[in-house]
Amino acid sequence: MTRRVSISTCTQYRDAMEGHAGCMASIRRWSALQRTANRGLLSFCMVMLIGLVSTPVWSETPAPSVHWGAMAFPDQYSTFTGGLTLNRFTPTDGLGNKYDSTVGNTLGFNLITLSWTQHWGGILQGWSTNLTAGVSPTADEPTQYFQNKVVHQLRQLPTVPTVDPRKETDVMIDGSLTRWFPLFRPKVIFMGAGFSVGTIYQQGFLRGGIRRMPITPTLYHSEKWGDVSFRASALGRISYQSNGAVLHSVRQTAGLVQPSLAFGQYVTTETGETIPTWEIELALMWDSGIFVNTMGQSQEQFAWALAASVGPLRFETWNDSMGNIAERDYGPTYGAMLTLDVLRMWNFIQAFRMTSAAHAPAPS
Repeated sequence: MTRRVSISTCTQYRDAMEGHAGCMASIRRWSALQRTANRGLLSFCMVMLIGLVSTPVWSETPAPSVHWGAMAFPDQYSTFTGGLTLNRFTPTDGLGNKYDSTVGNTLGFNLITLSWTQHWGGILQGWSTNLTAGVSPTADEPTQYFQNKVVHQLRQLPTVPTVDPRKETDVMIDGSLTRWFPLFRPKVIFMGAGFSVGTIYQQGFLRGGIRRMPITPTLYHSEKWGDVSFRASALGRISYQSNGAVLHSVRQTAGLVQPSLAFGQYVTTETGETIPTWEIELALMWDSGIFVNTMGQSQEQFAWALAASVGPLRFETWNDSMGNIAERDYGPTYGAMLTLDVLRMWNFIQAFRMTSAAHAPAPS
């Protein structure tokens, strides 16, 4: 008995089989893409982990914090950190005075950052590299809250209005190459170059100076936690800027000078590297400025920065008030940064486990 199948049925069957084959091909392509992405992510993680060493301190400051007043010194030792960096720009102050600039919007940068600094050995002994990446859901909060509900409320200052705040996602990538030289101890003098690219602005820079040079004898000594002393740093930096999606008119060149004084406890490793057990550092900054007014004249900035670190945790805040926040509370107003050195935290956990295992009673 012969069964007859209609042409429409055959067509439907063929279409179904072709659709099934196309679906299977799409699944195979998606699986291959997933495997490639996983291999790429694994390779990236392996490269990052291999390049890291076990004596981190902290990470470099991401753009645009340096022009807001943050410390701009390069990392003395290898780091791998994550954190949050806030910067706020306001075109007017609480009294309605206008910051004479081409920027007319309120800017609240909330950069979520990852930073990797590697000090190399072998034929690259004395060289270090840094790569810092940050993504920011730019918005009016939380920087508006800290400005008006915390600082201004405590000091009984008028609130600063928000003017057409930017609501976008901004991205910045920073990199640098630094050469270190000894001065009575390793890695005190530095010279180097770097770049910042992204949606905020573009920049290339040269910098040089000294980092953590002891200026007092040891005030207290501990075999475990190190020596307590005062240490000085100084930085000179010149940069070339061009416009970005956020800052449409920036000064073409800018110069920056930043001295600092630190007080802390420093441990010297077997390889001669000195790491702060804890540290408090105060820095001042003069910047010829990346901002210009409507006439193209540069907007100079004077700012201070205060940082405190304990182990892998570091907090820093900066402000352009220079003692008169009521008159300087506009422009690149203030910023703050909280970072955690993930690798150093892991090393602490591992050391604690080893100590606990060493003191654990032997099984009977």
